[in-house]
Amino acid sequence: MEFRDLDVKDYPSFLKLYNASFPADERRIYKSAEHVASFVKEKGGKFKGFVYDDGGNDFLGFLTYWVFKGYVYIEHFAVDPAHRSKNIGRSMLSHLFDIAGQDVLIEVEKPETEEARRRIAFYEKNGFRMREDINYVQPPYSAEQSGEEMMLMTHGNVDLKDTRDLREMLTEVYNVDKGV
Repeated sequence: MEFRDLDVKDYPSFLKLYNASFPADERRIYKSAEHVASFVKEKGGKFKGFVYDDGGNDFLGFLTYWVFKGYVYIEHFAVDPAHRSKNIGRSMLSHLFDIAGQDVLIEVEKPETEEARRRIAFYEKNGFRMREDINYVQPPYSAEQSGEEMMLMTHGNVDLKDTRDLREMLTEVYNVDKGV
């Protein structure tokens, strides 16, 4: 098993798992592997990602993140369903902490389904805490999408008092006006 930076050769496998793992309103609209490549290049190093594979041909998961002042924001994180419950997710978070630091922010769905509750429990077991003090709506990625009411979780010492502290993230990730 190995970690490596998300690379052009990974984009088809990335897109397959990405589109299968996230509801349409919770994902960026990538039209093709070439579109992913263009997006990554356009973001000039703020947007990063890595994959976890078996050292051969099996793409087991990915984690994409953004580096901001004071924290790293995990945008998307998925493990192939056939390989879940094998501590891959825990290993991927640990790798992120090693390469990018302990101060991490993530959005999660409200605990209204069993799957959402399991996901929250996974993050809590890995040192994240729920930020119920901040009401949060994930902005839409495009005009064709809807905003999604979500919850925030943090790991380490992410200093958030309210959504104004998310200004840089909302601007870079979701193209929300700089006057947030």
